Amino acid sequence: MTESNNPLDRPYEKEIRKLFYEQQLTLVIVDDDPTGTQTAHDVPVLGHWTEQAFLDEFMNKTPLFFVLANTRSLTQREATARAREIGQNLRKAAEHTGRRFLVISRSDSTLRGYYPSEVEALSHGAGAGNLPTLLIPAFFEGGRITEDNVHYIVEKGEKIPVSETVFAQDKSFGYSNADLTKWVEEKTGGRIPQEAVKSLSISDIEQGEKAIFDRLDALGEDDVMVINNTTYRQLEKTCLALHRLIKKGKGFNFRTAASFVSAFSGMGPLAWHPQNRPSFSGLGGLIIVGSYVKKSTSQLEQLLKKQGIKAIPVAVEKIIAAVISNEAYLQELVKNIETCLTSGIHPVVYTSRNLISGDSPEESLAIGEKVTGFLVNLVKNINIQPAFFIAKGGITSNDIAVKGLHMKKGMVLGQIIAGVPVWEMGEETRFPGMPYVVYPGNVGDAESLARVYDLFTANPTK
Repeated sequence: MTESNNPLDRPYEKEIRKLFYEQQLTLVIVDDDPTGTQTAHDVPVLGHWTEQAFLDEFMNKTPLFFVLANTRSLTQREATARAREIGQNLRKAAEHTGRRFLVISRSDSTLRGYYPSEVEALSHGAGAGNLPTLLIPAFFEGGRITEDNVHYIVEKGEKIPVSETVFAQDKSFGYSNADLTKWVEEKTGGRIPQEAVKSLSISDIEQGEKAIFDRLDALGEDDVMVINNTTYRQLEKTCLALHRLIKKGKGFNFRTAASFVSAFSGMGPLAWHPQNRPSFSGLGGLIIVGSYVKKSTSQLEQLLKKQGIKAIPVAVEKIIAAVISNEAYLQELVKNIETCLTSGIHPVVYTSRNLISGDSPEESLAIGEKVTGFLVNLVKNINIQPAFFIAKGGITSNDIAVKGLHMKKGMVLGQIIAGVPVWEMGEETRFPGMPYVVYPGNVGDAESLARVYDLFTANPTK
């Protein structure tokens, strides 16, 4: 049989799914922003991390769920404390229920986030002790691959080391190295030198499951291993060995992007189409764009060319400079949005495109928090349920869902386009049953956001 060159082909999906369910455990994905659901469907996503929330899922023997930690919006100290708290509550819930669990620290496929502190805090909080850590930032749906230990973004057939992209220049999470062995040394401040970082190469993987098993089994406490892969087929081969190692009692810490979650659980993607949603009697849908990355701006420009839309810019300078409340400005925007929604027009609310940064990572995070807080208050004041809601940007979509819509538990319905998940808002939320699109800042081409809008508006259910 000739092997496919399609990186998204999943030849071992059914076999892995069987192994996963035979483990009789719950896979808990602690997400540093809400885009980890990019490859999942029909699973819960929790907007809080109380012991009771975990008890409920463990008592129900939920096979897999996501926790929205949103740690990328915090300082390192706050993020580490939150990761530890989540781990501790998972451990307590497991002790009460007897349910085994495996925890994954899911982070950005372009290497932004708090590594290693977040992974270590989560693991120690969960009582896992000192375990080898596997680095697997692959996100094939978004063209993120790792080869010869170098992490790449593939765009138009060209492999670009992530260190040469805008993501490496992030004011809070920037880095210099795309070679993950050097990246580990950089991120640990030299505590783990490059030569100490292990590697599972693609040639190792192609030797077969025994070779993979032996390489992973030989890892000692606190070892770090880069897992290379350019296709789901390679990653699934690694997951077959992992399942057998875990079954025999070997433990691991995981720092991964979204594709590993799908590969390890045997969960294939599920295309979701808005035609399945109920009608909302001609109301408009709401789109909020908070992400500043260049790709988001180009997508916004294409969206604003569409029919049926009203552009509503939000002046970031006005929000940041305000010493007193922005209440009058906020209410003016709310009125504008509600008028659009009731008229069947689709308001596109977007932050002004000039990125304002602070003099330090902490100052930049604080500015972002202030802007996102304003968008959250905006959503809190909207009293008309939109027909649909598209939130663009990881932190933006997290805070709007959890703080603006008061989501405690949603369901991942599937993907409206590759890498773009849709959630259904729970009954406890301000807008129950509403489809909520979590659109990552760095996914798709220039037309993708407009394409999602078209899917909601071109053939609405009558």
